[in-house]
Amino acid sequence: MIKVSSNFDAMLARLDKMAADTAKASRVSAKAGADVLYKEVLARVPVSDRSHSTKGKKQTYQPGNLRRAIYRAFMDKDSNRTHASYRISWNRSKAFYGLFVENEFGSSKRPATPFLRPSYDAKESEALRAANKAFIESLRGARK
Repeated sequence: MIKVSSNFDAMLARLDKMAADTAKASRVSAKAGADVLYKEVLARVPVSDRSHSTKGKKQTYQPGNLRRAIYRAFMDKDSNRTHASYRISWNRSKAFYGLFVENEFGSSKRPATPFLRPSYDAKESEALRAANKAFIESLRGARK
């Protein structure tokens, strides 16, 4: 009589570790790609040469205010074990007028100067390469 048995506990443990490593690499990868795009957005966002005010001068904004309002944030609600998302935008409570600068219509005093989409278009390939490189490096580091 021949008896064959298998113990999958070790293999299942290894698969669990691989899944956890991949989830971590996914977030590292997304951040690397987002970093490339974030730097490009900061380089492209227009900076006024003088301060500007809201109608009635209720609020005055200093040059560079919109640039300082740009953020990159991990989107927990849009992410899971296999997908990580980052958002790059501006804080609307600090620079509500970013919409007028970014959109295609501009404002009554200044034409639109889009910076988000042109940044993405210019750096999409570089961001993907950075994300792929970070993903591979993260997985290699997890194996050690």
